[in-house]
Amino acid sequence: MRGSRVCRRPQPWLILSLLFLLLLPLCAACQGKAGTPPAASSGSAASSSESESERTRKIQEKAADIERKAAEIQTMQGTEQEKTDAVNALDKERRELTEMQEGKN
Repeated sequence: MRGSRVCRRPQPWLILSLLFLLLLPLCAACQGKAGTPPAASSGSAASSSESESERTRKIQEKAADIERKAAEIQTMQGTEQEKTDAVNALDKERRELTEMQEGKN
């Protein structure tokens, strides 16, 4: 009976994917709380509003792409190294998204 118990360790890519899914709403909440700087004049306000809306659109597209990739990773077939590499690449994209949300890009 010694071999009847099987201890399975959770897969690292699965843990990272679940962590991402838990942190995603937090990132969205931070984005919503960020204020926009006041504009100096009405002409610059219009262009500032357009550039801000374009920036917001790009951020939303990147976030949607990241969500799609995270879902793909969860059902991914392949070696553990391939899965780890995919999670690492996704983590890099998340960092880039965070930088975009903070206005560094």
